[in-house]
Amino acid sequence: MNTPVHTHLTHEVEDFGTWKQVFDQGQPLRDKHSIKINGVYQAHDNPNMVTVHAEMADPQALQNFMADPQGQADMQKAGVKGRPEMKMLHKHS
Repeated sequence: MNTPVHTHLTHEVEDFGTWKQVFDQGQPLRDKHSIKINGVYQAHDNPNMVTVHAEMADPQALQNFMADPQGQADMQKAGVKGRPEMKMLHKHS
């Protein structure tokens, strides 16, 4: 049985408002890589610490997205600081 892979991707950004604008414009690129967003979260104590909960059929989809030159350019434009922390998960219940 194939179950979707979920990921929590966390990173700090320069400014949440700027990041969110670029993120929202990135839907076509996420569609290209078959990545579905289930939620965007801000840390309670730091509004510039962002976690994105996403879902995909194959973990390679996220790797392909992260390696895509457009995705890398968008992350830079959005003000992402450093490398994101990623957790890949399989939902069981």
